[in-house]
Amino acid sequence: MKVRDEAASVWTLPNRLSIIRILFIPVIVFFISTQEDGLLLASCLLFIIAGITDGLDGYLARKMSLTSKLGLYLDPIADKLLVSSVLITLTYYRQIPLWVTLILVGREFLINGLRAFYAMEGIAIYPSSFGKIKTALQLIGISCVLFNIAIERIDAIAHQIGLVIIYGALFFSIYSAVDYLTALFRPPVVKS
Repeated sequence: MKVRDEAASVWTLPNRLSIIRILFIPVIVFFISTQEDGLLLASCLLFIIAGITDGLDGYLARKMSLTSKLGLYLDPIADKLLVSSVLITLTYYRQIPLWVTLILVGREFLINGLRAFYAMEGIAIYPSSFGKIKTALQLIGISCVLFNIAIERIDAIAHQIGLVIIYGALFFSIYSAVDYLTALFRPPVVKS
């Protein structure tokens, strides 16, 4: 019975949403790579849906008491894979500056590597509010850039708005990384 209960907790609705988000990634990247207007718009819509599932899975896990160890790791991995893959693809098509993508993706590797290391020691590192703001800004900014690519022949303002929002995400990305690193490497306080 216990094994069945543990297996059932793995396939919770929040975990399924995270898996769906991961499955969207190759489709979104493929649609962007076609550079066809209809598929570019579809990539934008899929990315927005994936972004909504990012917030929804955490909300449902807390609201319905469906948190799991798998979900604790699957949700941020799905988020990082989605954002990093689309950032890299958009950089390839010269929609986002390379240096911005390098900093954003590099930060994710650094922080997630530290999270994995500390997880092996039994220490969980939870996202900070600054990290959550960074993620929200990335999702909104990338959505604007994708939308602009799809309707580029009409107006380029969405691209500029998207880049400004991504620069905001860059600020929060660096700030939250410094915040994590400071907290992780702060010498322990010795109480007497």
